[in-house]
Amino acid sequence: MMVVGFPTHGLVGSVAASYLVHTLDMSPVAYLTSPEFPPTVVMEEGVVTAPIRVYASKIVCGIDRSSDQLVVVIADIQPPLPLLNQLGRTLLEWAETKGIQLVVAIEGQPKEREVPGETRVVAMANRAAASLLEKYGFDAANGVVTGFAGGLLLTAIDRTTPVLCLVARAHKDYPDARAAAKVIETINPLVPLLVFDTAPLRKKAAEIEAEVRRNLAEQQRTLSTMRNAPSEGPGDMYR
Repeated sequence: MMVVGFPTHGLVGSVAASYLVHTLDMSPVAYLTSPEFPPTVVMEEGVVTAPIRVYASKIVCGIDRSSDQLVVVIADIQPPLPLLNQLGRTLLEWAETKGIQLVVAIEGQPKEREVPGETRVVAMANRAAASLLEKYGFDAANGVVTGFAGGLLLTAIDRTTPVLCLVARAHKDYPDARAAAKVIETINPLVPLLVFDTAPLRKKAAEIEAEVRRNLAEQQRTLSTMRNAPSEGPGDMYR
């Protein structure tokens, strides 16, 4: 089973993928690179690595516990738009050569305002994975998905490998750890022998939100001070 998390609204994909990699102490097994990628590397304990990396760990997971390895693809860059379809095709073809039986992509959908209550996660699938929506109780989506997840699903339309996309409503202006936590909880039935503790992510969400509120309040105070400050016009000699 492969989970793919790319930067998106609220960084939901990146945060969720990073959570899985670190919580499960996954090992790096591959990376992607391209001359078209931005000139960026990631440092891990002082050693540089590629901005799109693949990790793996031996875990019972997937459809009906049919898989014995979890693979996570995490990206720390937003690839150029013209590359997204090709990148989705490359990852899917690589997954098929490795015998991966289910691909789950994580996407964020921007919300314009804060909505009380739990973050909603909806799912969409290619034909090969359509039966999983009801089987695992995923909330089926209507609408359009774009970006990397859109390119991946476009490539997967007629393929036999099941591909799911989980879409969370996320804040559009800052990392939404609460939305990422909800995605992890939604994935949990596909990794049934583990119970993911998302409390740290939810705590981080509260910290991020509090910091953003402080910053917004400070900006408002600064703007108010600037508006109310007396104007400094020309001196008497110019009147």
